Amino acid sequence: MLNIRIVGRQSNGDFVVRPIDDSKEELELLVKRRKTLLTAQSFNPNKVTRPQQKIAHALIRDIDSYTDNEWFIQNTEDDLKIKFCIDRGLPYEQLFSLSNCSKDLATQFISWLVEYCFHYDIPFDGKDLYLVHDMNRKMFLSTLHNRCFVTQARRQDAVLHIHHVNAVGMGKRSKVDHRGRYYMILRAELHDEIHQLGYDEFCQKWHVGAIKLSDQQILDFGLMSEKQMKQLDDNPDYEIKDWQLPDKEGNSGT
Repeated sequence: MLNIRIVGRQSNGDFVVRPIDDSKEELELLVKRRKTLLTAQSFNPNKVTRPQQKIAHALIRDIDSYTDNEWFIQNTEDDLKIKFCIDRGLPYEQLFSLSNCSKDLATQFISWLVEYCFHYDIPFDGKDLYLVHDMNRKMFLSTLHNRCFVTQARRQDAVLHIHHVNAVGMGKRSKVDHRGRYYMILRAELHDEIHQLGYDEFCQKWHVGAIKLSDQQILDFGLMSEKQMKQLDDNPDYEIKDWQLPDKEGNSGT
């Protein structure tokens, strides 16, 4: 699907058009192939977008590859659509098509596919999900399932590091209260990158941010033990700090 906008009209009556979304490469390819006769239709702002189509099909391919199905990928796509419709209480006798469904339905389906991948521990590349998906939800799921915030790499597939957005200082980490702090789970090479770029530039580049871990997640990641938490809580002179995200003037993480 080629998306173009009419931006002008020349004196000889020819119209000037400009590709939108990611249609520029497709338009250039058509020109190279001398395919200059096209059929146009009015733009529908509620129709599924090209980025949605690309990401949905990429997720379907990832699921198909991981599950090692013996059927064609179209069967995998239809099977996933049926499961999605059943989960959402939608009719599935005549399945929707990603070529012409509504933008809202595509958004729901992509969100469902992302949840499906996390639930069944299926590896997928989520770097472009910011275009069509709730990033706060993606980061929450990445934390819940112990995956890289940027790439969704699993611990069994990559070396993952916990990045502390609020620096814990040079002292012993065993004496630090990790509750209330902000964290990111990153692949080792991305952990190095965030130190090089800084928090703000890194987050703008990869469209991610930090989140606050729950007490159970802090225990699961081995940042503190229940004994350490209890010792701090039983200390009448100790007060849990309300840590905030660093401002733009400067910050350091570990």
